[in-house]
Amino acid sequence: MSTSIVPQLVVKDLRLLRRVILAFVVVTLVFIAILAAIWDHIPVVVQGNFGFILLIGPAGTCGIVMLMKTNVFEREKSTQAFIMSLPVTVKEFTRAKLWVNLPVFGLFWAVISAVGFYFAFARGLLPLGGVPFVSMVFLGGFVAYTCILSVSLLSQNLGVTVLCIALFEVATSAYLWAVAFLQPISDHIWGAQAVWNPTAVTIVAAQVLVAVSVIVATLLVQNTKRDFI
Repeated sequence: MSTSIVPQLVVKDLRLLRRVILAFVVVTLVFIAILAAIWDHIPVVVQGNFGFILLIGPAGTCGIVMLMKTNVFEREKSTQAFIMSLPVTVKEFTRAKLWVNLPVFGLFWAVISAVGFYFAFARGLLPLGGVPFVSMVFLGGFVAYTCILSVSLLSQNLGVTVLCIALFEVATSAYLWAVAFLQPISDHIWGAQAVWNPTAVTIVAAQVLVAVSVIVATLLVQNTKRDFI
């Protein structure tokens, strides 16, 4: 059977999500403009906290809305009854959902990460010693997203997905705080130079490995299924 059904499913989801994505892009651009306008007129502590919220808020929310609409609500609203009538396998269905969610959120997250680095380091909020830790923060957000995406795709259950979102939000904050207090990391955060010591490299590599492993595991588990039920 031709695999052309995968791009067709991707296009279908992107068409349904185009207004949502556009709305969050516009909101993000507005928030970046606001942040740029007020950056030097508010206290440094407020700059960091307020800037972080303005940047990750729309991107994180967009990612959650997308995976809810494509993975959870299709099952909740019985849209899958139509999808199941098509010549599509669970493997193709899974690939399509990953091809919709990961590239869009990944691009969104990469852009706000770049903007975050600009405000943090080019605008003098943090010294260059904070580069490794800030990298871990943004990578940690992406890892949490891949885990939530995996759970939403595997379970297609609203309650399970919402619980997963809450758990990973708390867990990600907790482990990033723990990392920040590790001596090989904390000793250099406020330094003048970025120090990529073995601890920093290991943590970043582990984050990348977890994200890749979660995606691969999702594909493997889904491949064992024979239907969407």
